[in-house]
Amino acid sequence: MKPRTLLVFSGITLIIALVGTSTATGQSSTRGDNAEFQAAANSSSLDQRIAQKMALIRDGEKRGLEPLKLGRLWAHLASDYLDAMELPKSEAAFNRALGLLEPLPGAQKDYAIVLNGLGSLYVMSGKFDESERCRKRALAMGETTGDKLEVARDKALLAEVYLARHKYKAAHREAIESYTEMVALENPNISEVISALVSLIFAECFRGECASALEHARQALVLTRSTFAADSLEAGQAHLALGFAEWKTGTKDSPEDEMRAGIEIMKARTSLRHPYTLSALEQYRRYLVSVHRKQEARKIAQELAQFEAAHPPACSSCTMSVYGLQRPKRKRK
Repeated sequence: MKPRTLLVFSGITLIIALVGTSTATGQSSTRGDNAEFQAAANSSSLDQRIAQKMALIRDGEKRGLEPLKLGRLWAHLASDYLDAMELPKSEAAFNRALGLLEPLPGAQKDYAIVLNGLGSLYVMSGKFDESERCRKRALAMGETTGDKLEVARDKALLAEVYLARHKYKAAHREAIESYTEMVALENPNISEVISALVSLIFAECFRGECASALEHARQALVLTRSTFAADSLEAGQAHLALGFAEWKTGTKDSPEDEMRAGIEIMKARTSLRHPYTLSALEQYRRYLVSVHRKQEARKIAQELAQFEAAHPPACSSCTMSVYGLQRPKRKRK
C-alpha cells in the first residue's frame, strides 16, 4: 500500500466550523460499540442539512436573493458536501460561492473564508499546489484588513499545507507565529489555539525537536480537557498528537492508548472514509510496525487496502482549477 502523508490537523477547527460538526461541551456520547451508530446519525443529519440548503438556494435564486446571502448559502452547502466527502460537488459549490462574492466590495472576509474552505478540500484530495495558492491568497487578504485573528488562523491553515508537502521549516514558522499571535489575543478561540498547537507539534517533531513537541502535546491535551467534551474532535486531534509525540520521543507513557483514543473519536465524529480517520489509522499502523507488532500492523494495512479498493478516490473528477486565482486581485477602494 502506498504510504500516506502522515497526520495533518492544523486546519481541523476551521473545517469543523465550515462543515458544522458539533464540538460543544457537555455530556459525552457513548463511545466504543456506539461509534458506528453515532457516525450513521451524523450522516443522516448531514443529508438533511444538504437538502435544506439546496432548497434555500433554489428559493433564493427564484426570489433574486442578494449575492452576499446567496454566496454564503453556497459556501455552507459546499462545507456540508465537504463533510460528506462529496468532493466534486463541494468544489463546484465553493466555486459558485467565490463567483458570487468576488465582485462585492464588502465581502472580502467571506471570500477569504471560502478560499480557505476550498483549500481544505484540496488538502483532503492531495492537491497541495492548489491548496497553497488558496491559503496564501486568503492570508494576503487577511493582512490587508488588519484582522489579527484572521491572520493567525490563516497562518495555521498554511502550516497544514506545508506539513503535507514536507516543508517542515516553513510549517514550523507559520505554526509558531499562528500560535503566538492567537494566545496574545484577548479571549482567543481555544479550538483554534489547539489547532495551531497541533500543527506546531508535528512540525517540531518532523524537524527533530520532539522534546518540545511532547511538551506542547501535553499542553494541548490539558487545554482540550478544560474546554471541550471528551469525545470532541479537538480531543481526538490532541490525543493523536500526544500519541505521536510520545512515540517519537520514546516516552514510557502510553502512545498506543492516546492513538487509539484519537482514532475512536475520529471514527465516531466523521467516518472511515474521512481523510482524518484514514490518516489516524495509518499513523497507528506505522507505530505498530516500529514496535515490531507486524501482524497487527498488517491487519490494519489490509483493512485500509480493502477499503480503498471499495471506495475509489473521492475527487477523481475535480477540476484542479481555482476560481479567480489566475489574475491579481483588484485592490478595494
